[in-house]
This record gives sequence, C-alpha cells and structure tokens, in this order.
Amino acid sequence: MNELNLDDFLLFVQVANAQSFSTVARERNIAPSYVSRRIARIEAACGLRLAHRTTHSLSLTEEGEVFLEHARRILEEFGQLQDGIGGRSQNISGVVRISVSQLLAEYVLIPRLHTLAGLHAGMAVELQVDDRLVDMADESIDIAIRAGAEPAQAAIARTLGTHGRALYASSAYLRKWGTPKSVEDLSAHRLVSNAATPSHNRWEFLVDGTATYLDVRGHVRVNNSASVISLALSGAGIARINDVVGNALVQEGKLRPVLPKLVFPGSNPIYAVILSTRLRAPKILAAMEFLHTCFAEFKPPPPPVTRSVQKSQ
Repeated sequence: MNELNLDDFLLFVQVANAQSFSTVARERNIAPSYVSRRIARIEAACGLRLAHRTTHSLSLTEEGEVFLEHARRILEEFGQLQDGIGGRSQNISGVVRISVSQLLAEYVLIPRLHTLAGLHAGMAVELQVDDRLVDMADESIDIAIRAGAEPAQAAIARTLGTHGRALYASSAYLRKWGTPKSVEDLSAHRLVSNAATPSHNRWEFLVDGTATYLDVRGHVRVNNSASVISLALSGAGIARINDVVGNALVQEGKLRPVLPKLVFPGSNPIYAVILSTRLRAPKILAAMEFLHTCFAEFKPPPPPVTRSVQKSQ
C-alpha cells in the first residue's frame, strides 16, 4: 500500500465511475493499456483483485467497493487540506472543476473564460460539459451549474441569474415564410418542439395584458435542447429556446427574435451548486465571483399577469 499515490486513488475513482478503461484513457489522453496496467499495479500493491474485467465491461469486486469508498474519502480530505492551506496564501491557485450544460458552456462561460486568467493566473478551470445531473462528490466536481434543479442536502446553492424562453428563427426562414405579427399568425408557420420536455412546448404570450398559452405539437420534434437550436439555425422553423442562448445568437446575427413584444419568457433560476465542505475554499470563492460576473446580465423578467386564455397549435 505504501507504493500508492494520490493519482492512483484518483485514477481508480475515475475508472469506477466510468466503468471503462477507454473512457478514462480518452479523458486523460493516454492509452487504455496504460490505464489497465495502472489498475493492475494498484491491485498488486493491495494484494487483492479489485475489479472484474471483460472485453466490454468492468465491475468492482467486493474488495474494490471497499477500496473505492476509502479512495473517495482520501481525495476529499486531501482537497479540504489543500483548501485550508491555500487560504493562508495571498495567491489563489489550483484547479476548479465545473459541471455545466453544453448550451451554458458554449454561450456563457467559454466566451468569458479568458478573463479569469487575468484575475488569477495560478488558477485553472476544468469544464465538465454534460447535460446530465452529476454526482458531485463521486466525480470530484467543485461547482455544478444547474437551471432550476434543487441542490442535494449536502450542497449549497447560490443563484447566478435567471433565464426565460423566447421565440427565434433564422433570417432565411423568415424570408421564405414571412414574419408573424400576431399569435394567430403562428398557425401558418413551421414550428419546432421539444419531444423530451413537454413543458417547453407551452408557449406563453402577453396579449393586451392577458396571458395566452399556445400548446405546440410541432411540425418538427426533437428530443434535446441543443438540437432544437440547431433546427432553428438551419431554417427548419420557429423555436422556443433559452433566451440566454437565443439573445447571444441574435447578437451574432444567426437568429432573429419572433414576436418579441408578445412573448412572455418566464423566469427560471440558474444555480451554482457547491458541496458544503468546499464552500469557503479560496479558489471556490474566486470561481464564484467570476461566475456571478458571467451571469450578471441575465435579469428576471417582469411579473406575470393573472388572467389567461388558452389556445392550441
């Protein structure tokens, strides 16, 4: 056991989470055979078989599960030690691992990430870009950015901003089909809907101070938000998308807003979720300050009205 180092424990945790040598090899930019040899060396140091291997799968033995539990605990305690010692230094350094969806990464964080280097040269950011809800402790995530998801008991959420949803289409589509002037005009248009999230297909409007809902089935349906945006960009139709992304694409000249004076965007909080054990770490505080500046422009919309009528399309 004296032959093991911290990276051995981290590698084992990564392999256990991914259940695959090749996945971890791609993440680390190393050969799968090297990962396999490292795991074999860990087993030799323990004198135990920690994993069952087949051509297409990997699973932990009972001893491997025990080793995994201790490996995670060692990594968490070392992280807390780094944070405690780091707090005594005037220089903020270390790696902050941030989990974020593809859309928020591409349109909010990545365009602004270069500014962080000017603030804290010794600090590095590792983005884990994935739409799924990650297990922060198991996957060594420092901050998870989530839209509307409540944090777990062991985590603390800080509100970064809000987002709504609005209608957008490409210039090419509007040249071909015309620009709608009213909610009723949408019946003559190609509409894009989200097959995976039915709530995204209830389009909300304010017409003469009255809330109106249009339940959209869609001429084109797709099962994720990124594809909804791709369809809008390709000219397939009018889509209701996250206004954080939509407004960025309007500024780039790639989309145009549709019925902007009538659409009611709603308000959904965007959280930064942090494990309570890491909240006071200097690098986490610095990263949070940076994230607040990234989302500062996204303000909540005006409150909704109370009366409503409903239509369908």
